[in-house]
Amino acid sequence: MMFTKLIKKEILQRLVDAAVQASANAFHPITPAGVGAAVLTTEDEIFSGCNVQTTISGLGVCAEQCAIYHAVANGKYDYKAVAVYFPSKKFIKPCGVCLQLINEFAQVVNKDIIIVMINNQKKVRFTSVNNELRDAYGPRTSGRDLSAYVKNK
Repeated sequence: MMFTKLIKKEILQRLVDAAVQASANAFHPITPAGVGAAVLTTEDEIFSGCNVQTTISGLGVCAEQCAIYHAVANGKYDYKAVAVYFPSKKFIKPCGVCLQLINEFAQVVNKDIIIVMINNQKKVRFTSVNNELRDAYGPRTSGRDLSAYVKNK
């Protein structure tokens, strides 16, 4: 799949910038780097988030989760892409928990969601939730009615 054809260049740049900027707000007393993420809705709105770590295991949240929760808090469930910035030369994919959460929202729109990985040089690499979690379990596969969350038909 040619991901760059699915997101306009200027929108992709805004998405990348939002994820990078969000990383500056991360609360990361345990690890040396903050992570930023941004969600792109099907209406080209962007919601950002950052990781929040705590010394007590299980109380923190990943940047991708924070960005998705930010979008949900604004009534948005329909996503085209999720970008994640990790300040390293490597391109880091979302963790398994985040991939599962992204998959849940891919099932809302019944489409694949692009994952944009951003390194510390602001270079990007693409994958998708279906590439990473093929045939994953979620609300649609369990027979749930998601019509209440589908805003753009």
